[in-house]
Amino acid sequence: LSELAKMNMDSLIELLPTRRRRTLKRGLPPRQKKLLMKLRAARKQQRKGKDVVVRTHCRDMVILPEMVDLTIGVHNGKD
Repeated sequence: LSELAKMNMDSLIELLPTRRRRTLKRGLPPRQKKLLMKLRAARKQQRKGKDVVVRTHCRDMVILPEMVDLTIGVHNGKD
C-alpha cells in the first residue's frame, strides 16, 4: 500500500482495469476534482491530529491510493 501511495499517476493507471484506466486518462469531471481537493485538505488536517469526515455526493469516483485512511461520507440520496 505504501508503494502505491508513492507512485505517480501514470504508473498507477497502468495497474488499473481498462474501464478505470480510461476514466482517469480522460480526466476527472469538476465534481471529482473538487473532491480530490477536499481529500488533500483533509489529509493535511489528519496530519495535525484532527479527524475529518469529507462529505460528498460523488458516488462514481475511482478509488485512488491517496484516499486510504480517510473517512469519506457519501450522500445516499435520502438524508
